[in-house]
Amino acid sequence: MRVKELQLYNFRNYEKQNVVFSEGVNLFVGNNGSGKTNLLEAIYFLSLAKSYKTNDINVIKHDSEFSRISAITQTKKRNLNLKIIISSKGKKTLVNNQEIRKLSDYIGTINVISFLPEDLMIIKGSPKDRRYFIDLAYGQIDRTYLNELSNYRALLKQRNELLKKLSDENNPDITLLDIITEQLSESIELIVSFRKSFVDKINLFLQKMYRFLSDKDTNFVFKYNPSVSSNIETTLKSKYRNDLYLKTTNLGPHRDDYEFLIDDLVVKDNSSQGEQRIMILALMLAIADIINDKVNERPIFLLDDVFSELDSKRQNKLIKYLLKLEAQAIITTTNLENIQEIILKESTIFRVQDNTIREEYRNE
Repeated sequence: MRVKELQLYNFRNYEKQNVVFSEGVNLFVGNNGSGKTNLLEAIYFLSLAKSYKTNDINVIKHDSEFSRISAITQTKKRNLNLKIIISSKGKKTLVNNQEIRKLSDYIGTINVISFLPEDLMIIKGSPKDRRYFIDLAYGQIDRTYLNELSNYRALLKQRNELLKKLSDENNPDITLLDIITEQLSESIELIVSFRKSFVDKINLFLQKMYRFLSDKDTNFVFKYNPSVSSNIETTLKSKYRNDLYLKTTNLGPHRDDYEFLIDDLVVKDNSSQGEQRIMILALMLAIADIINDKVNERPIFLLDDVFSELDSKRQNKLIKYLLKLEAQAIITTTNLENIQEIILKESTIFRVQDNTIREEYRNE
């Protein structure tokens, strides 16, 4: 799975930009603020139909009416022309010039795994950050999960609106609340099952990836903590009084959390930022293996400033691993001084300056 060619029009600070990628490792070198990250954001947007750091409209170049991302992509089965148009009216996704109206039908057309500075929030941030990450990662490879999430959110909204209405009544009739709660319970059971299965699969690969990157013989685990997982309907109904008082649903997948454990210690309280970067990178590589098992194809790796806080040994080990996978990797960095010459010769190198991308060396 790869992006062969990308065209940007009025995206961020790129007025017009065309990039032809190689199949393997593509290195984009430039100073901070030169536009490297904007390129990765565009490919991320192309895959998931959203930015990883802002509202859609903010990607439109200043004083422009719309932004367009176009790409020729290739999978083992077919070549696809993908296009996303973003304007103040919303966004339009097209595959081979056919509009795809449901985002859940578009997501997964191409799969990406990203490593971004913001990803440290998966460890350091709120439960919402972790849920969002897992939902995006799993949603790429299982549309049934995405559809069930959509169903759950609709039921949750309906239930919360009913709770607000009933909370103002002296003797509320809970008949409708019972019905919605029963429907919500069925959805919760499915989502919890999906998430447990995904986390179990992650842990099958995670330990190996972490030890490969860290050279440490420690036990690294990703743990799922559902807010409710058994006797779901009974538990939700037992919380009516509290939910009515607070006018909201207090248990369910929207309250779930995940945590990282290293030798049974909570990572966010017992590791440095550099160690956390290695852990997140191990998580990304583990999920990439799951995607490969699911669709028999490697995702596209988007790695932003991945070399920061990785020593020279780990930088080269990582790129050698990606080259061995024969996966397409798009990597940004401020310099290449620690990368071995033999690796540079196997990579394609681009220079980024003042939001202009120029190819410098191509491995043929």
